[in-house]
Amino acid sequence: MRCIGCSTATETNARLIMNNHLAIRSDMQQFQITLGAISFDCLFSTRDKPNFTLSLTSRGLNPKFFLLQVKPGYWIAPFFDGFYGDLAKLLNTGADSGNKLIPKKFLEKLNAGIPVKATVEKNPPPGEIIRLRPDITEDRDRPYFDTWIYWSEDSGKGPSEENRYKTQMVLGNDAIKYSRRRNASSRWSAVDLNRKWQD
Repeated sequence: MRCIGCSTATETNARLIMNNHLAIRSDMQQFQITLGAISFDCLFSTRDKPNFTLSLTSRGLNPKFFLLQVKPGYWIAPFFDGFYGDLAKLLNTGADSGNKLIPKKFLEKLNAGIPVKATVEKNPPPGEIIRLRPDITEDRDRPYFDTWIYWSEDSGKGPSEENRYKTQMVLGNDAIKYSRRRNASSRWSAVDLNRKWQD
């Protein structure tokens, strides 16, 4: 296996936590990593397709979000297209600082901070998934599942792409399969109604 961001052969912490995911039937884990002076809330998700993802959200008054694609072989390409400058600024390693952000070294430190064991206690609740994944755009103030809205085939209507994405990220892969099979949109609530999508 390749190390996250490396070219040398080694077993990565992402692979180890993935093995534990399978053992406890979990597809998302939340944990915290501190790199230098910056702490990140992290989500390791196997719900994303086609790649797994590792999301980093900086802690503090002005959180910054970074989404890393975990490719087959449990590695992350050491190229931060689209967010290199923002991450360098956050870490104070920009051109003006005298230090340079080197993606490979950053990923090596990140890999060292990933826990090697998944636990049931680190399964994130819906509100945390919404908070830490700003790429979920639909009804961000409504993190809790309410019910299904079923669309008839002849109506020509169905769930929006945003609704499907939220369904998959918050409820999981079985829920999105159900949504597609039944042509159903998930409806969400601002308060926890203690409802399960299977009910």
